[in-house]
Amino acid sequence: MAGKKSTLEKTELTKLEKARIHYLFLCLFSEGSKFLIMYIIFHALHMTGEYLITLIVLLSVRNFSGGIHLKHYTSCLIFTFTFILGIILVSRVLVLNPVIESLILLAAASLLFITGPVTSTNRPDLSLEQNKAFRRTGAVIILIYSVLFLCMRTLTCHDLIFWVIVFQILQLIAAKMIKERREHHEKLYEEA
Repeated sequence: MAGKKSTLEKTELTKLEKARIHYLFLCLFSEGSKFLIMYIIFHALHMTGEYLITLIVLLSVRNFSGGIHLKHYTSCLIFTFTFILGIILVSRVLVLNPVIESLILLAAASLLFITGPVTSTNRPDLSLEQNKAFRRTGAVIILIYSVLFLCMRTLTCHDLIFWVIVFQILQLIAAKMIKERREHHEKLYEEA
């Protein structure tokens, strides 16, 4: 068998495919290391469970809504840590009436449907169909959380999940405003 090459060895990757694989490993390393650094910090703060729950809920919504994307590793790490810490702290001190929470979640789903998604400037824009699909999926996810809230009011992490969604929608609105402002300035620059 020494003379035969496997199918994998025979496969030649294009430059684009190699670049995508390289980008994938960079993303995995970057996101993995940020996760680990924050895990260690939140563990030291005795907030490991809240951190993990926040991350799971945030990823389930953010994957379809987008948000603020920072260009540098350190600024992204600091922003993400501060964002998650803010969610955890607010959820511990600010408990709202269930009716008000439900109305806010319905508004959040509507805002995501109208505003989202906001993609990173490092990625190509979504097609119209992708945009619609992401918008619908994100809004449905928030509506599912809303139904869970109505049915499972005694859920231990109820307030934490609520504030994750609220913070993410606020971030989405900020990202949309930043993106529109950037596009406006680019358009002005092109016209000049």
